[in-house]
Amino acid sequence: MGILDGLTPIRDITPCRVTRLILELDTDDAQALQDALVDERWSSAGLSNALRKRGLTLAADTIRAHKETRCRCSRI
Repeated sequence: MGILDGLTPIRDITPCRVTRLILELDTDDAQALQDALVDERWSSAGLSNALRKRGLTLAADTIRAHKETRCRCSRI
């Protein structure tokens, strides 16, 4: 048995709300959201508003953090 056997992180890091939503959506919708996240024509507020009109709630700040890799996903 090596000295590092059984070494595990202290806690799991769960993905941010954006990634959790992507994982909940069907394949086509998930791809559409992923495409929108990298499309420079979408502002974070604009995308948040468009999603809200379709019954999906993601705050603009949450989207911005994900787009700028400042969310929990960047630590996974």
